Amino acid sequence: MQDMDSWSRARGYAASPVLPEPSKTQRRKDGASRWQRIVTSQSFLLGASVGIGFSWCFNQVQLVLLSDEDAHRSRASGTTPADPPLAGGYHAILIPAGGQTADGPPPHVLARLERAVHLYEMSPDPKPYVITTAWGTPHKPCPQDASGFERHEAQDNAKYLLSHGVDPSRILEESVSLETVGNAYFARVMHTDVRALRRLVVINNHFHMPRTRAVFGHVFRIPPREGAPDAAYELDFVEVDDRLPRDVLEVRLQKEEAALPKFAPGGPWQSSTPTLRDLHDWVHRENMAYASRRLLKERAPLDPALLKSY
Repeated sequence: MQDMDSWSRARGYAASPVLPEPSKTQRRKDGASRWQRIVTSQSFLLGASVGIGFSWCFNQVQLVLLSDEDAHRSRASGTTPADPPLAGGYHAILIPAGGQTADGPPPHVLARLERAVHLYEMSPDPKPYVITTAWGTPHKPCPQDASGFERHEAQDNAKYLLSHGVDPSRILEESVSLETVGNAYFARVMHTDVRALRRLVVINNHFHMPRTRAVFGHVFRIPPREGAPDAAYELDFVEVDDRLPRDVLEVRLQKEEAALPKFAPGGPWQSSTPTLRDLHDWVHRENMAYASRRLLKERAPLDPALLKSY
C-alpha cells in the first residue's frame, strides 16, 4: 500500500510540508505581538482616550458636588474650616476662674479641675481641649513664682492639668480675663470661635453656677454682629461641690444672689449686649475690670470674708 506522499505525487498533488508544533515560548511571543498590534491600533487608542476622558469628567463633577454639600453643611451649622469639629464627645472643657492661693488652686477650684481631668480621661479620642481661664481677679494681686514673676490663674490651673496627665497640646490658656463675663468672652474670641470648637462643657461650683449659666449661655449664643444668625454652640454645665467654709459660702451666696438679676435673661446686661460687637463695647467701656476709666479712681477694698472665696 502506497503511503500518502506517493499517492499524492501519483495524482499530481504536492504534498504539504509537515511543520513542527510551535513551542510555548513562540506562542507567547506570537500572542504578545497580536496584543501589541491591538493596543497600538487607532481604534483602540481612540476608545481608550474617550473612556479616560469620561472618567475624569465624572470624577470632577462628583468632587464639585461633594464640595458644595460640605460647604452647605458648614454654612448651615455656623462652623468654620479653621479646625474641623472633633469626632465624638466634647470639643472643649471650660473651667471658669475661681481664685488662687500662694500654693496654687484653692479647694473649690480644685473641685473644678478634678472633674475636668475626669471628663478628659473619659472622653474618646481625639481628646477635647481643656480651656483654663483668667489672668486673676481685680480683688487681689496674683501670687508670684520663685523668680518673682506673676503667676496667672490660667497658668496655675494648666500646671495642675499637666501634672494629672492632660496632654499639653490639648490645653488652651486664656490669661486675659478677670471675672466671669471676661472668662466667657475671651475664651470665645481667643479660642472657640477661632478653632470652631462648638460642643462645650462648663464646670463650676454650685454656688457660682446660676450666674455662670446666665453669662456663658448668653456669650456663646449671641451673633457676632447685627443681622447674623445666633452662634452655633452647644453648651452643657456640670456642677461640683462648693468646698468653701460655711461662713465664706454664706457671704458668697449673698453676692451671687444680688448679682444674678443683672445677668439673667431679660436683665439689663443681656438686653444691652445683643451681639458680640455690643459685648465688646460693654467689656471695654462699662466693665470696671477692663474699662480704662477704672484708672481714674482708687481700687476699693473687698470684704475680707468675701475675699476668701477668690
